[in-house]
Amino acid sequence: MSSPSYDIELDHSATWPGPAGPLSILSYNIKGLPWPIAFGRKEANSAIGQRLAAMRSSNAQPRIVLLQEAFGDIANKLGKDGGYRFVVNGPQFASSHEAQPLGRSFAKGAQWIKGEGAGSLIDSGLAILSDYPIIKVERYAFPEGACAGYDCLAAKGVIVAWIDVPGAGEPIAIVNAHLNSRGAAHVTSERADRAYSWQVAAVREFLSKALPNDTPVIFGGDFNTGDVSIRVASVAQPLLHGAQVDGLRTVLAKGNVVSGSQDEARRIVVRNKDKILFRGGRRVGLLPERAWVPFPLATQEPLSDHAGFVIDFSLE
Repeated sequence: MSSPSYDIELDHSATWPGPAGPLSILSYNIKGLPWPIAFGRKEANSAIGQRLAAMRSSNAQPRIVLLQEAFGDIANKLGKDGGYRFVVNGPQFASSHEAQPLGRSFAKGAQWIKGEGAGSLIDSGLAILSDYPIIKVERYAFPEGACAGYDCLAAKGVIVAWIDVPGAGEPIAIVNAHLNSRGAAHVTSERADRAYSWQVAAVREFLSKALPNDTPVIFGGDFNTGDVSIRVASVAQPLLHGAQVDGLRTVLAKGNVVSGSQDEARRIVVRNKDKILFRGGRRVGLLPERAWVPFPLATQEPLSDHAGFVIDFSLE
């Protein structure tokens, strides 16, 4: 079987905007799964890196990139290809200090053949690339047993990077997370949803301790919420303390999605998995000004099974 070939240029349905603002954020689940779980990822990852480099050559590159499923050394390579000076990776291993975080009955139902009970075999796949200095980093991996199905093979969790954004006057906390899938976990929906609800509560608690209430925050990632009522209910309470806002929904409502990206942006919102949330701080506010989709799904050869989208923020 021959490897797929990918074009590094955007297709005709999306156009690159003018120069990116000082705070532009890309969130992208790149499907960086190793062979033989996924096929053709080496070629796709190379094309992603080339596209990031092409955006930089036009001064349209996102200043900060949030990657999910960038397992192994993929993030470092993409950072190098895309010209990012700073790269930090998420958790490397799931913690094992809490043997039965979801209770005894859930633990007894673990299926080794579905990836449960063996511990994390690969890292979290989370990474943050930045043009700006990263001042501080905190990581949190979901403990062993706080997951369902094949998701347990990765040390999923959260990474927070405090980044020195020009003009902000204080570091802005950038959060990246990946929560338990549903169908892709290949266990019962009830089991996957129980793990999901536990993880949401754990992320909320972790961020409440890591982020003072007056800290400006941008929180992106693969939330895997979808239209499942129990998952929607789990995230109904804000993950960020205070007035959490959905950036892409806000920009769509204002009509500020770049021409050619509107349909992709609507599909991202309807799918309800990939998000960029934000919260202003006491001394600096964040205002989403523009969005576009440099890594669309509606192409002949999409580079992932998720779209990668950018939001440009202004500082108030």
